Amino acid sequence: MKKHILVLLVALLFLNSLEAQIMNKDTLFFKYDSQYIKTHIEIPKHYYLDDSSGGNNGSFFFKEVRVINNIDMKQILCIKKFIRSSKFYDKNKKLNDYELASFFNKYLVFLVRKNSKETEYIHVESSFEIE
Repeated sequence: MKKHILVLLVALLFLNSLEAQIMNKDTLFFKYDSQYIKTHIEIPKHYYLDDSSGGNNGSFFFKEVRVINNIDMKQILCIKKFIRSSKFYDKNKKLNDYELASFFNKYLVFLVRKNSKETEYIHVESSFEIE
């Protein structure tokens, strides 16, 4: 019985420390731009950017964590302008997908999508994959 209680306490402390780490990250809000952000029927919770390299170079994408309906936010950014003005987008119109994924891992990122009834805040994590 004592072992079970000890394991439970350790698990609670571990989960508490994870939550504290998440809350310490700065948050970025981007307007959901369906012309720039693409999804596929087979993997609807993956959001690919139009500028992503893809193929053998690898692809950057956001993976949906959860959808929240009510958040106090400060500013919504344009994701297309943000990406294209970043150091990860060069003059040859190529995106460094891996570096972009590493950059976004330092932030809590939300895609803000307005529906007819409400505004959805899609909490996403950045990912990188090579096909």
